[in-house]
Amino acid sequence: MLTLSALMLWPLVITAQMPRGTTGAPSRAATDTVVVSPASPRAALQEFTRLANAKAWDDAAHFLAVPTSDRDNAAQLARRLKVVLDQRLAINPATLSPLAVGDTTDDDHLGERLGAIVDETGREVDVRLVKMPGNTPPHWVFSAGTVNAIDSWYANLGAPWLRDRLPPTFLREGPLHLFLWQWIGLALLLPLILIAAWLLGATLRRVLVRLAASTTTDWDDLLLANLRGPFRLWVGALLTGPVLGLLDLNARVALFIESASRGLVLLAFFWSLLRVIRLVQHRLENAAWDAGQGGQARTLVPLLGNFLRVAVVIVAVLVALSQFGYPVGTLLAGLGIGGIAVALAAQKTVEHLFGSISLAADRAFRVGDWVRAGTVEGTVERIGLRSTSVRTHERTVVRIPNGRLADERIETFGERDRMCLRTDLDLTYDTPVAVIDTVRDAIEAALRAHPRLWQESVRVHVVAFTESAIRLHVLAWFETTDWPEFLMIRHRMLLRIREIVTEQGSQVAFPSRTVYHVTGGSSEGAATAPMMGPTTGPDTGPQGAVPLTDA
Repeated sequence: MLTLSALMLWPLVITAQMPRGTTGAPSRAATDTVVVSPASPRAALQEFTRLANAKAWDDAAHFLAVPTSDRDNAAQLARRLKVVLDQRLAINPATLSPLAVGDTTDDDHLGERLGAIVDETGREVDVRLVKMPGNTPPHWVFSAGTVNAIDSWYANLGAPWLRDRLPPTFLREGPLHLFLWQWIGLALLLPLILIAAWLLGATLRRVLVRLAASTTTDWDDLLLANLRGPFRLWVGALLTGPVLGLLDLNARVALFIESASRGLVLLAFFWSLLRVIRLVQHRLENAAWDAGQGGQARTLVPLLGNFLRVAVVIVAVLVALSQFGYPVGTLLAGLGIGGIAVALAAQKTVEHLFGSISLAADRAFRVGDWVRAGTVEGTVERIGLRSTSVRTHERTVVRIPNGRLADERIETFGERDRMCLRTDLDLTYDTPVAVIDTVRDAIEAALRAHPRLWQESVRVHVVAFTESAIRLHVLAWFETTDWPEFLMIRHRMLLRIREIVTEQGSQVAFPSRTVYHVTGGSSEGAATAPMMGPTTGPDTGPQGAVPLTDA
């Protein structure tokens, strides 16, 4: 349990020795090079702190304006003052004047004010340093009013109602100036806060589930399921401040817990915002889109979701830094100045980012589309901020940077409204013209008889005389966008065309040529021999030429 408490407060171990103000922010004065006068209030506070940390209470007592009648108790007053300051004030010495005359710009003629502490009567008493007359060091000491209130402050430390009932062992001061009983209290209360947050979250969720069951939409059910974790974190953060306030922790730790509680509340808010973005993106990606502009808009959903998540994370980090007092304005100004250098160093990344925006604006393709980009062909699986993932025929995934993809020639098969059947049919040269016309008419009739044919354009025509055949070009479109269905349609139609050719007594030609071997006679006769078409039968060429058919 004690280890859990130490882990939650570990940032204080790092920052406790750093000069910080009451907000926990680094003081600007601490970062400046300032010459500190040995006779200044800042030097006096630093020296008192050094002597107190060294347990040199007699020397530290010289920095207290103790009446002569109470000199015997000066060392004890110095020790108690150190304990009170550790428990009730988070003093940053850099906020005090480094000049021997003190701060002359605040119109405070009573000295240097370090803060105020509430006494046992509930009255705030100022803690001040005053300048001693003469040149005898120390020049600045704690005022008589501060010294007179030390015993009252000390008596009110560490929950007096509990302190009077605890053994002295539990009143020893440990790390971070927390008493041992306070560390034990942290170890016990932190798990109780977690359990209470879980129970309250579960109870409230049951109530909300009953209310959501009466609605007709499922959005509220999904929100309750996705916001369970953020809600419990939010409840735990709200309970942390009041519950741990019972331990009466010192000012520095209490200030950290207050900042951490606000940070956890904001973390729960941004966490829930990320959950909502993911939920909306998932619903939009799986919603029923129309085939027009709505279907094209589906491509923008993952890209916008990624942009929103990155923006939320950046804002969350800046808000968290501001909660702990870091100068976010200065950070943003530095980022603005360094933005040019970052842009120059990340030209490719910026190029790919704008490439993704260009692809989304042009709506070149969607997730699930079959595309061909350059030498890559496959199904689009993911459109990211930097690259697009395409799964190929070999089931491998090719990731193409969006900057390069935007410059490629992209062929999108997913936008086809119909699919094309295109083929060339070669008939032998000995096919009569009447048979060719009959074959053409029969093929067109077979195509038009198909229920999925797009009737506005069917083309079956002789288009060429090749070296070995009469070529018919067949072109038709079928009203389907399902690739497996089209493969079966094309399969059946090609086989039907083959049957038509056979039924009409024709044949599908194959590449062939006739070669005449001249055995005698003049070459003029050989030159007049017919050179077109395949040779059938034992015919002999003119003037003794023997035709040799090479199939």
